[in-house]
Amino acid sequence: MTAPDYSLFLHSLASELDIQAGAEERDALLQSVGLRTATRLPLPACETTEDFELECNALLHLMGWGRIALSLSQEKHSLTLTISEPLRLGSLGTPSGQWYAAFYVGLLTGWFQQSGETVTLHLNKAASTPETLVFDAGDQA
Repeated sequence: MTAPDYSLFLHSLASELDIQAGAEERDALLQSVGLRTATRLPLPACETTEDFELECNALLHLMGWGRIALSLSQEKHSLTLTISEPLRLGSLGTPSGQWYAAFYVGLLTGWFQQSGETVTLHLNKAASTPETLVFDAGDQA
């Protein structure tokens, strides 16, 4: 049996959500959905940053929603998260092709919370491409 393809429905739903709610409300909703997903798909206990990355990748692989790489800079006291091959809905989103970015913010925030960390993530639009989403942790510059 082949899994049904919901891409046409999801693209139409996403387009209508953008029209009805606007980008700010859409992103708030997607972030909330991401947090709920993190609750439904909890991250196992992690002792190190490397463990956290491995466990995130195991769950992202399970969902089929890309792969994450964490980059920690001791010098700059910064954490960068890069999602390669993120889920897309055609060209929807700003930048183009990045409609699900707020979902990833909620999902990753939820997984950090489960690890006892409070992290604020921001999409780095300048560094992101349709093939990668780049998030910076901490205060938005």
